[in-house]
Amino acid sequence: MEKNANIDFSSNLMDIDKSLSREEYVNRVVTLLKPILQKTFPNDFEKQQIKIHRDRINFACPICMDSMQSSHKKRGNIILTGKHSGFYKCFNCDVFLRADHFFKDFKIDLELDVINYISDNLGNFTTPSRGYDISLLMDIETIEKYAIDRSKLKNNFNLIEVKESSIWPWLKKRLQYTTDKFLFNPSENYLLILNLTPSGKIIGSQKRLFKGFNKYLTFSASKLHELIDKEEVPEEVDIISQIFGILQINLSLPIILLEGPFDSFLINNSIANAGANKQFNIELPVKYLYDKDKTGVKKSIEHINKGDDVFLWEKFLNNLDAPYRKKWDINDIFVWAKNNNKKIPNILNYFSKDPLDIIDI
Repeated sequence: MEKNANIDFSSNLMDIDKSLSREEYVNRVVTLLKPILQKTFPNDFEKQQIKIHRDRINFACPICMDSMQSSHKKRGNIILTGKHSGFYKCFNCDVFLRADHFFKDFKIDLELDVINYISDNLGNFTTPSRGYDISLLMDIETIEKYAIDRSKLKNNFNLIEVKESSIWPWLKKRLQYTTDKFLFNPSENYLLILNLTPSGKIIGSQKRLFKGFNKYLTFSASKLHELIDKEEVPEEVDIISQIFGILQINLSLPIILLEGPFDSFLINNSIANAGANKQFNIELPVKYLYDKDKTGVKKSIEHINKGDDVFLWEKFLNNLDAPYRKKWDINDIFVWAKNNNKKIPNILNYFSKDPLDIIDI
C-alpha cells in the first residue's frame, strides 16, 4: 500500500469515461467564461453577459475587447452546431480557433470530459478559398428544413416566373435581372421578392404591391408556414428569414446593410433588413447604407455616433454630380447612372465612423 501512496488519482482521469450532454457542455463553458469576462470587463456589467443560442454561445470578445464605443456589442461566438462546431470566432478581430485553444490562451485547463466533448463534436471545418460562410453563425441544415420549395410556394399562391409575366419589362428597368429572386401573381398583380437559401429554397419573402400607400409587406418564415402548412418555426430561423441575402454572404468581406432587397441585389456582399427602423439582431460588423431621406439620415446619425460605419450620401452624390432629390436609394442611383452614362464609384470608399463626417450624411 505504501508503494502507491504518492499516486494522484485526479478527477480528470476518473471522468475519462464520462460523456457530457450538450446541455452539460454549454453550462460548463458558460461557467468558465464568466470569470474571464468579469476580469476582462470589470466595470462593464453588460459586457459580462452571455447569450445562449441554439447553435452558438455569444459574448463580448475578451481578446479584442469587442468595442470601446458600445457595451452591447457581442461578436465573440463559440459555435455549437454545423461544420464549424467546436470553434471560437470573433467577428470584430477575426480570431478563429478551436474552443479548447481559446480557453488555453486564458490559462484555463479544461477537464477531460469537456475536451472529449469538443473533439467528438468537432465540425469538419477547412478554410474555404472564398472565406467564411454564414454557417459560422447558423445551422444551415436546420434553416433548409424550414425553407419552402419554390414549386410549393408557386402552387399555394398562384405565382408564375417573372420572365413569363408582364412584370419582366418593369424589373429590367429597375436593373433587376436575377429572375430566381422573384415570382409574380398576375391575377392579384403583385411581385414576390424572395429570400433564398443556398439550395434555392425560400426562407422569407416581401410582397411588392403596385397600389396603395403601404407597397411592401414582409413575410417571415413563420408567416409563410402559417399560410401554407401551420408548421412551427424556431425563433432564430424566423429572425434571419427577414434579412434578405443573409445566407449568401461571405463573412470575410465587408458586409453592407441596406433597407430594401432591390438595393441589396445590386451590391456585392450586401443584405437588406426590410426597413430603416427595423432592429438588426445579428452581431456582424456591417456597414449601414440607409436611404437618403429623413428617416435614413436620422438612423445614420444615430449609428455614426455609436462608432458604426455609415454611408456618406452627400459626399457620394457630389462626386457623382447627381441632381438634388428629396429621396434617393441605391436602386434609384443605379438606374439614374445607367440612363445618364455615369460610372458608379466604389461604394466602399464612402463609409465613415467619424462623427465629424455627419455633415456628409
